[in-house]
Amino acid sequence: MKYFSNKIQTVFLVLLSLIFSFSITNASETQRDDIIGVWAIEEDGETVEKIEIYKCDEYFCGKIIWIKQTDSTGRLPLDEKNKNKELRTRQLFGLEIMKNFKFDGKNSWKDGKLYAYRKGRTVSPKLTLIDDRHLKIQVKILFIKKSFVWKRVLPNKASNPN
Repeated sequence: MKYFSNKIQTVFLVLLSLIFSFSITNASETQRDDIIGVWAIEEDGETVEKIEIYKCDEYFCGKIIWIKQTDSTGRLPLDEKNKNKELRTRQLFGLEIMKNFKFDGKNSWKDGKLYAYRKGRTVSPKLTLIDDRHLKIQVKILFIKKSFVWKRVLPNKASNPN
């Protein structure tokens, strides 16, 4: 009889621990809007720009809301490397550089476009939320993969600025 009560206790504890671990897993799952917020791009430990990611219809977009000045005159940087010569005089500040990213239902957003103004090129990266404060940007060009990590600046309560 004692054997059965120990067996029942063991089964009960295993079931309880499974239920508990399942609830913790569900509580920490990435949600569709978790990407919303302001993200800092750093170089050598110094913030060089900030991107606000917001909803645009059923997708996610982003624009430059702060950018480090590049010269002593105080002028904001221009889109000088754009392949379209007519766009090379536009300011980068306020420029929408992310368009149409879609949540994959897990912890990533993809199928969107990111304008990499430093190269004058548009890419289609995968954005992965590493944790609440870090967003991994992974770009594949042919056989080469490059990754960058953006750091969250503000809580994810941004809204569409338009």
